[in-house]
Amino acid sequence: MLARHSSGRPWLVGRRPARGVRAVDVESGWVAVLGDCLASPAELAASARRGVDQMLRLPGSFHTVATGPAGLVAAGDAAGFRRVFTAEFDGLQLAASHADVARRLIGAEVDRVWLAARLTSPEMPSVLRETLAPFTGVRPVAAGCCVELSGQSRRVRRWWAPPPADQTLRVGAERLRHTLTEAVSGRLDQAPGRVSVQLSGGLDSATLAVLAERAGPLLVTTAGRSRVDDDLGWARRVAAHLPECVHRVVDPGKAPCFFAELGEPVPGMDEPAPFAAAAARQRYTADLLAKQDIGLHLNGQGGDEVLLPTLAYLRSALAAEPRTGWRHLRGHAALKNIPLWTLARAVVRRESYPAWLARAAGTLGTEASAAWALTGWEAPPLLPPWATSEACELVRTAITSAAPAPLDDDPAVHAAVVRIRASAYRAALYRDAMQAAEVPTAMPFFDRPVLEACLAVRPWERVDPWQPKPLLRAAFADIVPAQLLARRTKGHYNADIHHGWSAHRDRLAGLLDRPLLAEQYGLIDPAALRRALAGFGPSGLPPAWVTDVVAVERWLRDLTPPPSRSLR
Repeated sequence: MLARHSSGRPWLVGRRPARGVRAVDVESGWVAVLGDCLASPAELAASARRGVDQMLRLPGSFHTVATGPAGLVAAGDAAGFRRVFTAEFDGLQLAASHADVARRLIGAEVDRVWLAARLTSPEMPSVLRETLAPFTGVRPVAAGCCVELSGQSRRVRRWWAPPPADQTLRVGAERLRHTLTEAVSGRLDQAPGRVSVQLSGGLDSATLAVLAERAGPLLVTTAGRSRVDDDLGWARRVAAHLPECVHRVVDPGKAPCFFAELGEPVPGMDEPAPFAAAAARQRYTADLLAKQDIGLHLNGQGGDEVLLPTLAYLRSALAAEPRTGWRHLRGHAALKNIPLWTLARAVVRRESYPAWLARAAGTLGTEASAAWALTGWEAPPLLPPWATSEACELVRTAITSAAPAPLDDDPAVHAAVVRIRASAYRAALYRDAMQAAEVPTAMPFFDRPVLEACLAVRPWERVDPWQPKPLLRAAFADIVPAQLLARRTKGHYNADIHHGWSAHRDRLAGLLDRPLLAEQYGLIDPAALRRALAGFGPSGLPPAWVTDVVAVERWLRDLTPPPSRSLR
């Protein structure tokens, strides 16, 4: 029990550490924040007196809950790192931070339409993500919205919208420097124990490590197996610049590899965890940090998404600054290996969001052209070759029957926010797994002030095909050494995935030979899956398709029967 209602009945129920819950008694009732609210006690109290909408503007990343004569108000954050779900229980509407909490409470089953949509790659269409939950009877509240509950009534209203993208790089860099510095320092001030940083060697994690230097953090790098992956080399450069910090490298030869220990559950996941194929490695790292009494673990996830726009920005760049727009167009065409005029035609094509969705629904089984995929409203969804025709029809019907409303009239803004939220949803699952291992994890790039600082910059100034992350480099040029911000490469774990597959494919038979996705839900063809996996290798299937089907199967098996109990 975290807090009681004035009636004496439960109001906030959960397992969150008490330090993450701060409640304020106001004239109309109670207001509480749950998570990393970085406001001072005085700031929190003053905002609470001015209402929920003012609370939502406080720095940090947290849920906001208020109760009063009119009922309950609950909200997550703008990025989707803190989500809200609702369900009806004993004739009353309740709000929860996780869909799985609501599922257990009402005894809900897996929603088959959602499950079919979850098979799409690279992301579930946002119009489905924001309206469907993994379980029947559970309803999501879209990120950037709050829900007002009273008895059986449920009303959702939007409290956040992306800022106008009209600031210069110089102004935006100053703002980003301030907001990200405050996001890190505020958490350092509240950290109950030792601090650590997940240091990949990329620009985002390097910046967090430098900003956290005063806490003397433990720097943790998970090395990869690829000989051409230079993550570790860059991480060591960062660590050498921070001599007061201890750098711990997780040796891939000692840590569990991909697909190891898949018999171990990943409990408490709202949905299939993208890291499920590497869950043993995640547990290994979490155990390492827990043994060091880490009270705050900083992670740079979200940096790519908030700092860089999608290529949908090229249309507005061509209109506003033609010379810059053409320079960017030529650069991206070369980098993506797309003919220049093919990319140009995709950029200037005008397509409404409903028209784009209809087109995407019609191409679920066919990979879209790279130019259209990169410059559209979102990443077009693609079902894997083992999806059944019924799965395809379920997703197509769900898309075409939705009532689409873009997050912004500009496709570039809509695409940027959708990409941020898709990343935040995935990152929240990793945060929950780390929290379950008693390693509180924060990802400051998802904080509203940080993402707003990035989105407010004109997109053709915060990206450049010829240099990495100009906004971050400009913001921290005099804090992070230039040689640490000069990296132009990006590592990946494909070699680790293929190594793990080779080592454990025989042990995966029990998971994939008779998949629940086929036997219980009829969404995949097991014979097609076996044929495809027989040729899985460096030149075959996209690794994400394989890790994703493993994640979904693992999640379905990890679901436990909901307990029968009452809150009364």
